[in-house]
Amino acid sequence: MMKEGQSMNIQHLIDMRREFHQIAETGWLEFETTIKIIDYLKSYGYDIKYGKSIHTIRMGLPSMDEMKNHADAISLERDYEIEEILQGYTGVVATLDTGRAGKTIAMRFDIDANGVEELKVDTHKPAKEGFASKNKNAMHACGHDGHITIGLNIAKWLMDNKENLNGRYIIIFQPAEEGVRGAKSLVGAGVLNSVDYLLSGHIGMGVEKDELVVGTLGFLATTKLDIYFDGEPSHAGASPELGKNALLAAASCALNLHTLPQFGAGMSRLNVGTLVAGTGRNVVPSKAKLEIETRGENEDVNELLKEKVKHVIEGSALAFDVKYRIEIAGSAPSYPKYNREFIDKIKNYLEKDYTISVGKNLGGSEDVTYMMNEVERHGGKSVYFMFGTNLKGSHHSNKFDFDEDVLLMAYNVYKKTIEMLNK
Repeated sequence: MMKEGQSMNIQHLIDMRREFHQIAETGWLEFETTIKIIDYLKSYGYDIKYGKSIHTIRMGLPSMDEMKNHADAISLERDYEIEEILQGYTGVVATLDTGRAGKTIAMRFDIDANGVEELKVDTHKPAKEGFASKNKNAMHACGHDGHITIGLNIAKWLMDNKENLNGRYIIIFQPAEEGVRGAKSLVGAGVLNSVDYLLSGHIGMGVEKDELVVGTLGFLATTKLDIYFDGEPSHAGASPELGKNALLAAASCALNLHTLPQFGAGMSRLNVGTLVAGTGRNVVPSKAKLEIETRGENEDVNELLKEKVKHVIEGSALAFDVKYRIEIAGSAPSYPKYNREFIDKIKNYLEKDYTISVGKNLGGSEDVTYMMNEVERHGGKSVYFMFGTNLKGSHHSNKFDFDEDVLLMAYNVYKKTIEMLNK
């Protein structure tokens, strides 16, 4: 007989969500978040891995100064080793082996926040009820605090019921989803080796309250690029001809980049998100940086777009006689289709309890696609859920919040799916 345990208590879910909401941390800086997750998992009795052992190449890292300043700003002392976490090797992988033959089921929950300053007015529930983020320019504005809560309570339920389960369970608490940076590092470290089923999902995403999406589509391939132009400074009045203007190169590049997304092979997107340049009004600007992203309906379109982007960057550098370099700050592949038989099996099992839609589009990018493609490449199956709820403000806005009863819905969906797969 499966035990429900304390995680079926909605107030317990709400309290835990609010605990993590207050310590919102952006990608690769999830120090306190990671350590709290470890504390919970240790109390449940899990074997855990963290630090360098679960990572390979990390993209889009903050500077060493940013890491040090954040570590210094929070109090972190434990009787286990945390040094590698404070170097940006964040996230946790927990494993439960029942000792009985069966499938290996992995679940992925993202843990990072957005670089957003949370609204501090009484119309915003986290501020009014005292659980707004305590960290400057870091807010759980996408629901990952809810995802952490769901993952930890599923982990607790699994441990409580291990005598009634078969096979192995891998619970992945993934850092740096925002900017699609973290999943590739974990996949490269082999955390998904020999996985038969991968479950993941997201709160909100425009899905109506109480609606459950089983089998999400519309994951766009994407690449996040940082572009640097290096010129020569000079006096803007006395000797402008001696300067090499990196700002103009960057401005020209930005304008020309936005002419590119035209492909017959599929939908594409390009955005120049930031352009920072110069040091003063009377100095020919010698440094410029752009942060851009490309997206494509599939990898082929995204790769074609990236090639065109490179040509525009080269042309801009040549036109203004400056040097350039390009750094990849994040990426994710597309996920073009799911296993319909597997999705229908889950739908048929859950539809007596939920209003279910199949195959709705995410309409964006999510680096869980690295994991989904990796599992399916080796014969496994994946499902991505979307859990409908009312939102206060859009995802990534400083007004974002969700109806907390969705936590119980999502928890039950994972639990019931695991029960089905055990049969």
